[in-house]
Amino acid sequence: MTILSFASSSQLLWQQAHRAHATTIILRGTRKAPAYQWCSSPGTHKRLYTADQSRPNQPRRPLSPREEYLRFQSEARRKNVTGILYVSSFVIFFLGVSYAAVPLYRLLCKRTGFMGTPKTEPVIRDVETLKPVENHRRLRIEFSGQVSKVLNWSFKPEQRQVYVVPGETALAFFKAENRSDKPIVGIATYNVIPEQVAPYFNKIQCFCFDEQQLDPGEEIDMPVFFFIDPEFANDPLMDTIDTVTLSYTFFKASGR
Repeated sequence: MTILSFASSSQLLWQQAHRAHATTIILRGTRKAPAYQWCSSPGTHKRLYTADQSRPNQPRRPLSPREEYLRFQSEARRKNVTGILYVSSFVIFFLGVSYAAVPLYRLLCKRTGFMGTPKTEPVIRDVETLKPVENHRRLRIEFSGQVSKVLNWSFKPEQRQVYVVPGETALAFFKAENRSDKPIVGIATYNVIPEQVAPYFNKIQCFCFDEQQLDPGEEIDMPVFFFIDPEFANDPLMDTIDTVTLSYTFFKASGR
């Protein structure tokens, strides 16, 4: 009788402990399968979870002030490095674009006639290709030359105008003189007016965009060999255009 009472009391104590605390059973895993834990607590469903996972609803240990500082410092360092990389990438990209802008702009203008820049013809066409368009009105090509205020040069066309038809080549000359007492290097830009004619204005030989050095008092002649593309005659937008102006402006070369 005493033994039975002791057994019943032990079983009752075990059941109370089971209700008060969660029971966890660890199932040992094999080399291929991870270990799992079986957890049950009063009023909850039984659940299996891997041993390397934290228990459900288990509160995290609060970080010490030093750990908080180290964590903040590490996060700030990571953000600073990321920001520096982004800024460096933008700076390098825009530096490359700024250096390439001028040659790319010149190439675009030469190829397309953009912004009134006449196209530069790299290869002299065959005589048959440049055959003048018959029965087409003659176009008056006027020439203009200017220099910047900081360039002590004289620059002007030797002829004010010439008359051509589409497909006919023409040669014009500009005269430049250095009026200073020291050598000066200049560079010329050009454009065509009206701008819509620029795609048809082709230059075979030109001094534009090439640095020209003149000694004190030196004077030189600069030729321009050009033609109006025969396709000009087939464009209805060109029917009202009779006068075209080729204008040059000389500037002092930077750093020279």
